[in-house]
Amino acid sequence: MNASLQVCRLTAREVIPLRTTILRPHAPPESHTFPDDEAPESYHAGAFLGNVLVGVASVFREEPPFEAISPAWRLRGMGVAAQARRKGCGRSLVNNCLDYIESQKGALLWCNCRVSALPFYRSLGFQTYGEEFIVPISGPHYVMWRPVIGSQL
Repeated sequence: MNASLQVCRLTAREVIPLRTTILRPHAPPESHTFPDDEAPESYHAGAFLGNVLVGVASVFREEPPFEAISPAWRLRGMGVAAQARRKGCGRSLVNNCLDYIESQKGALLWCNCRVSALPFYRSLGFQTYGEEFIVPISGPHYVMWRPVIGSQL
């Protein structure tokens, strides 16, 4: 991990601009926010290299599209700026979110993962569930999940 890397809690307002730039730069503004962004138990994390915000992730209480242990949380809006990839930012963001979920007594974390990110999520202990599907604007995805216990990877 990079010595100058810091991950901390942010507000929805603070993560949305980078979420927009990385994940949906050409999408309409309403697609940049999520219904539970402002829910009291939602959590938003930001990764900083020096004083520059380079990655974001958000987690929300939400059951997965399959029968699973509960309570479950969903990872959304996860992204790291191109210049900061492969420097530990994504791993640190996911671990930070897992620590928060564990503090909330969460049991499972799941997400809709872009096909291009499968190796990253697999390296963090996530498994696929079901078949590939298409998300409008974003392209091919898989549902992925992992237990929360033992979150430090």
